[in-house]
Amino acid sequence: MSNVKEDIEYLIKLVNKDLLIKEKRDILHRNPVKIMEIDEKILILEDELNEKKELLKKMEKEERYLDSVIKSENDKIQTKKIEENSIKTNAAYRAWEHEMQYLAAKIETHEERMLGVLEMIDKENLELSRFSDEVKVKKDKLMFQKMELEKNIEKSQASLDIIEDEKLRILPHLSKKVRVEYQRILVAKHDTAIANLLNDVCQGCFSRVPPQKAHEVRKNNKIITCEFCGRILVYYQENKKAESYE
Repeated sequence: MSNVKEDIEYLIKLVNKDLLIKEKRDILHRNPVKIMEIDEKILILEDELNEKKELLKKMEKEERYLDSVIKSENDKIQTKKIEENSIKTNAAYRAWEHEMQYLAAKIETHEERMLGVLEMIDKENLELSRFSDEVKVKKDKLMFQKMELEKNIEKSQASLDIIEDEKLRILPHLSKKVRVEYQRILVAKHDTAIANLLNDVCQGCFSRVPPQKAHEVRKNNKIITCEFCGRILVYYQENKKAESYE
């Protein structure tokens, strides 16, 4: 049967495992959220790029429409020119001349519009090229971040499995009373049932522990709980690496 000092030695190993488990679980919780945020950013970039492409398509469609209208009006002028030789009266000639002027004016209006559209297409092509390059750079960066997060998830899950297995092998070495108390507090606190005492401060709730109680905790020879958060208090040097239980 374990004595109190042995219990505390195992409790110190357990708190390190619990803190590592919390760290890995936090990563496994946060990283998928970050990946979703990255995916949303990529979708926004793609939507912006598609909007610019659609705008260019509309301009090109208008260019084709204007080109067909101008050709149609020119065909009408050519047909009207052929009719000129068959005009018999001055009134008919004036009507013919008026219609020719009307068709020419329409063509001029369409050609002016065509020039404006062509200028906009040239400008939009340059903007689309620039923006496409910018989107590619941003997407590559975001995809790299996503890949790193996915690797981190995979690595953290593998580490978590190992740490949880190590913890399971530590628990049976606690005395039954301490193990039951540890598990009861763990259920209530969700992260760890144990807290290190650092500079007379409970590292579970960061409340200051009274000097006399802190002195007793540092002896590591009795089970003492924090009067504020209820966690079991232990004392160890945090700059030491967490021990693995073999």
